Amino acid sequence: MSEKEPKIRIRVAALILREDRILLAEHEKGGRRYWLLPGGGVEFGESLEEALQRELMEEAGLEIEVGDLLWTLDSIPPDKHRHVLNLIFRAEALSDQLIPVQEKVLQGVKWMPLEDFPSLTLYPNTKKEILAYLDSGRIEAINLGVRWGD
Repeated sequence: MSEKEPKIRIRVAALILREDRILLAEHEKGGRRYWLLPGGGVEFGESLEEALQRELMEEAGLEIEVGDLLWTLDSIPPDKHRHVLNLIFRAEALSDQLIPVQEKVLQGVKWMPLEDFPSLTLYPNTKKEILAYLDSGRIEAINLGVRWGD
């Protein structure tokens, strides 16, 4: 691979539930607001667990215990200008208190009521799998394939 070829970004994310709420990160980019499971990019030399713990501390001031890998999926737009490999883990928050930060894209993190979750714009769109997991406690497929947009 030459220096000019794009690289695959590895993003870890956490599915964190507390009572009837799910932890989500709100982003705004290009005039659009949307939600993501909290997390971020893995840095060189960092384990997936370390990356997820660091990202949750940076985004939400939240200590977590990382659980099992739930899903993998690729986010690749039709023009292939970027490629993100998403790894979604189950995690437990060690407290309720959030100390959110606001950055250029990240608008903050929030404990969102589960009843509001189906109507939100979530990227990558894993709402169907999350809701099925919450309903049954089972994972139907680990690799969700390629997801881009809704």
